[in-house]
Amino acid sequence: MKLNEKFNDSKWRRGLLNEDSFDSSKMFDNSTVKKIAADIKKMVKFKDGYNASFSYSEYRFGDKTGGFSFTWNHSRHKGGSFGMGLRKGGNHVWYCHSYYDKKHIGPWNGGSGEKLPVKLKGNPIEWPDMTNDHLVSLWNKAKPMISKNEKVAQKYLDAEAKAQSAHYGSKSDTGRIGYGLSSQPRR
Repeated sequence: MKLNEKFNDSKWRRGLLNEDSFDSSKMFDNSTVKKIAADIKKMVKFKDGYNASFSYSEYRFGDKTGGFSFTWNHSRHKGGSFGMGLRKGGNHVWYCHSYYDKKHIGPWNGGSGEKLPVKLKGNPIEWPDMTNDHLVSLWNKAKPMISKNEKVAQKYLDAEAKAQSAHYGSKSDTGRIGYGLSSQPRR
């Protein structure tokens, strides 16, 4: 297949534009990361589309701090993330939130995270200390939260849609797009 034919193939174009972004994991088995990503996609009913994205990222710094993050965006104003920040001295934080517009649901704390909800085996201090068991332990804690958070974010979206519908629906003669343009002065 030539490059021009490949580019014109809509499946190829869609995959190029909305391809999942996955860092190759240096902390965990890639198969575990991909399994969790697939579970998250299923739970949040993720669909490829305009402004939709899903990614896994790891941060590994020279001082052995860092972290990981699973992030999804359904649209420009709706999405969520689950991850952990590894801080100096073992004072680690985590987050597992969904959002709609500027309303965040779940542990997030303005992006800086909250204390870990579980004690991790072996008390890992640095990112090289992290194992699959640690990721699975955090995932088991986050799994029920993700479903709840997504439902609340959807409620915020539905409430806004209902409010807009009521606002524009009450103006029946001005509720359509372009109303009043024909009565504008012409030059």
